[in-house]
Amino acid sequence: MSGTVITDLRRRGAVDPGRLLAGPLRGVGLQRLDPGRSAELAADGIEHALYVTAGSGLAELPEGTAHPDHPERADAGLPLVEGTAVVLPLGSRTVLTAGTAGLEFFHALLAVPAPSVHRSEASPEEGDPR
Repeated sequence: MSGTVITDLRRRGAVDPGRLLAGPLRGVGLQRLDPGRSAELAADGIEHALYVTAGSGLAELPEGTAHPDHPERADAGLPLVEGTAVVLPLGSRTVLTAGTAGLEFFHALLAVPAPSVHRSEASPEEGDPR
């Protein structure tokens, strides 16, 4: 199996997959927040995908967002437990706060391609014989 790379994320923490893979994946790693600690994630030019592997915590919902299961608890945030997946699409943000046992999660960073600009049919490029 030449070219195969195996990385222990529990020992290494994070890796740059761009050295081996093509596509939008820009970073992967196992992150840990100690009990009561917080981390802010902002999807500015990049999207985040998280999967909780151990512990528990809370993902604060952006202001004005209703809780998916309990609209009356908009300020409470989204509970994070083992097996929970969270995706932060472009332009969104959240604050993760670890519970009493801490929070461990797999974190993937995905590049967002720049929007393509389409030429208008009404204005052909210079030199276009239309």
